[in-house]
Amino acid sequence: MTSATKHDSKLPAGLVPNIVGLAIEVADRGQSTTFAVINEARAELRAVVDHTIELAEKVAASGFRLAKKVTAKIDEASHDTLGQVERVVNGAVTSARTTSRAATELAHSTIAGITGPSAQA
Repeated sequence: MTSATKHDSKLPAGLVPNIVGLAIEVADRGQSTTFAVINEARAELRAVVDHTIELAEKVAASGFRLAKKVTAKIDEASHDTLGQVERVVNGAVTSARTTSRAATELAHSTIAGITGPSAQA
């Protein structure tokens, strides 16, 4: 046993504690680095989510603006079309009245020409 004791005494004092201390320091640095990376990833994910929400808001707002503009254009076109249709219908009614009066006058004059002036009175 004396040889084993002599062999142990030749090991530098503090080698095992130094290795253990180094292992603890490496583990500590690894853990702090891991948490720092996770925290940075969390911050970046938060930024991505915030930007995605802002994008969705802007897309929705843009869609509503477009819908309002399309509605206004359709309303304007339908207003113009209805005005033109009204003018056409009024013209057709006026033309029909004029044609009806002219046809009535023609019928009266034809009857008067055939039967003579006494038949009309």
